[in-house]
Amino acid sequence: MKRREFIVNSLLAIGGAVLLDGCNLGGNKTKKNAGNKVVTRKFKNLDIPLLSFGCMRLPVLNGQVDIDHFEKMADYAMRRGVNYFDTAYMYHGGESENAVGRILSAYKRDSFILATKNPLRALNSKEDIRRIFDEQLKKCRVDYFDFYMAHNLSVLTADNYRNFKVYDELMKIKEEGLIKHVGFSYHGGDELLREAANEYPWEFCQIQFNYLDWKDMHERRGMDSPWSARNVYKNYDILVKAKIPIIAMSPLRGGALSRLAGSAKAVVADQAPNDTPTSLALRWCAGKENVFTVLSGMSSLEQMKENVETFINYRPITEKEEAIAEKVAAILQKQGEINCTTCNYCADCPRGIAIAFIFDAYNEYKATGKAEVFIKKYDSLKEREKADKCIKCGLCSQHCPQLLDIPPLLEMVDNTIKKLKNTAV
Repeated sequence: MKRREFIVNSLLAIGGAVLLDGCNLGGNKTKKNAGNKVVTRKFKNLDIPLLSFGCMRLPVLNGQVDIDHFEKMADYAMRRGVNYFDTAYMYHGGESENAVGRILSAYKRDSFILATKNPLRALNSKEDIRRIFDEQLKKCRVDYFDFYMAHNLSVLTADNYRNFKVYDELMKIKEEGLIKHVGFSYHGGDELLREAANEYPWEFCQIQFNYLDWKDMHERRGMDSPWSARNVYKNYDILVKAKIPIIAMSPLRGGALSRLAGSAKAVVADQAPNDTPTSLALRWCAGKENVFTVLSGMSSLEQMKENVETFINYRPITEKEEAIAEKVAAILQKQGEINCTTCNYCADCPRGIAIAFIFDAYNEYKATGKAEVFIKKYDSLKEREKADKCIKCGLCSQHCPQLLDIPPLLEMVDNTIKKLKNTAV
């Protein structure tokens, strides 16, 4: 055992808590607690678990949130210090908040931290802000929210954000003691973020944040590049300069950074043998100084256990490991995957096309080259759910946080599947 590990373990053995040296991230130290719990970081006067539980990808059974499985995940999380839960009005077709409220009602209110969001895209008037907020309190079975956000500020929702003076309305609710901390979530480019970050004294911002997006310099060129132009490092820099702490969301890029294959997987296995692809991605996010928690949307107890293990035995990311992540990102960006995080915001397709499922299956094919698996998954869909049923109405693109032009991408997938089937024949 190394001398440093011996000292840390000795302190923990006598019931103490230590600060991990080398983790003084912009004055925000990572605190390792005694016992089998995840490390924490400070947000104002709160100790926030460095891993938080995103409730957008909860386990599903027969098309509904699997409450029994979710309950087991929540119990496992709470016992290990993962007591920050993030939900939203639109997750799981509006059922995530109900599920979260049902599960968390078994715990004392001061034992967990709850975050949810105001759906900017669903607003039709200023009055909707308070109406929806009151509805959310009832669904979540609480009398206040610890963290509350303007949800998915983007070029598609900016008009509602401005016209209905969302920040001012949320501050009125905060003055009533019903919100502890006010922030916003963001997926887009740097121009709108700079405007929002400097217009009001937001307390935090939740942004799409992972090593695949960090230095993505691709420009959208029709079908030549299905990646949207995104420079997350610029977004990070804007928030640092505005002194706005960050919650890192989409740390695994919708699962893309967990299911590495081929040369990308080999790089991690050979050069970061102490990590899984998942743990490397999570630790990369946690290694940025302005991040106070990493939000992971976990869908199973198995995923929960792996992620919790990463943050119980947390190791700060090294320069060598950051270089490994950058190498993996360069490989992935050349594979031609669609820039989809499977958030499923496009699920209200009037034709019922399974857009997120289709893109996820396509991306897996591009990563692994396994055409037969792609064909099998695609053929498991009902005919009405397949890509060739798209009528190009564009409603899906209006809801996509990645600003994807979805109809042409569906056409591209449809052409790909037809070519693969013809080749197989």
